Amino acid sequence: MTRISDYHHLRPSDRVPPGRPNVFFDPVDTEVGVWATVDLIRPGARVLDLGSGSGAPAAAVARAGAGHVHGFDISDDSVAWGIEHHATEDPRGRVSFSGADYSALSPAQLLDASPFSTAPDVITSNPPYVPLPSPDGVGRRSIDGGADGLHLVRRVVGHAEALGSDLAVTIGSYTSPRQAANLLYDHGYQLSALTLGVLRLGDHTVANIARVSALEATGEGPLLRIDDGAPYYIVVGLSCRRRDSTPDAAPPPEELLTLLQTACRSRTPLLETLDGFPTRVPLRMVNLPDEHQRLHV
Repeated sequence: MTRISDYHHLRPSDRVPPGRPNVFFDPVDTEVGVWATVDLIRPGARVLDLGSGSGAPAAAVARAGAGHVHGFDISDDSVAWGIEHHATEDPRGRVSFSGADYSALSPAQLLDASPFSTAPDVITSNPPYVPLPSPDGVGRRSIDGGADGLHLVRRVVGHAEALGSDLAVTIGSYTSPRQAANLLYDHGYQLSALTLGVLRLGDHTVANIARVSALEATGEGPLLRIDDGAPYYIVVGLSCRRRDSTPDAAPPPEELLTLLQTACRSRTPLLETLDGFPTRVPLRMVNLPDEHQRLHV
């Protein structure tokens, strides 16, 4: 396991809360997702970011070598902030944003709405993944991921499969990890790298803890309780390649759950119980200070 002890992809300016309302902002969560994406890109890659939030991850992926990153977001404030602060930083126009609800579009419509003439090389997304009421009902749009946390993850995976793109997607340790691994495998993906981070449960999740606790009790949604006694979860960045483009050596679905259960038996944010844990894919642990200004909409 490789340990990272500082931000590598997000710059200090990327970690300043946006000056507009209705913009998702969670630096630790975002850094994990950028690592998962960068593990998949080749120089000049075209990347589609579904739910681009503040735009910082798109800019970071472009800085890491992508040829063009386009972000879709349902929030007008997010799109405006991304254009003002990130699309303009690269004079070559490698970062762009537009408004769209990717969950309401077919893969063909998604591609038509993008600036790409052919399918992107990589689709990336940090969708709502907390197992709380469906985003279609009353709740927090950037948090609530349905009963198993996979409501919008399924849409993202379906888009990526239909377009033949590699996939980077972020979930939480409580996001039914065995079901998530099965979902990826059933859609033709295998895990090629894994990035982990640790975050304290947010106020909204704590206020609606019953469903998360129910999953934890079954072993399907492990949480981390470190020395201060507060509940934490593990942010999980999944780098996935098409099985037809790489040898089939993917961890079985049960292996991802076992890894996260083992990690959640740790007593510190270093996830020391994973030292020496056998894994078939590269494993990265991003140990970052918990940012207290996390904005969810």
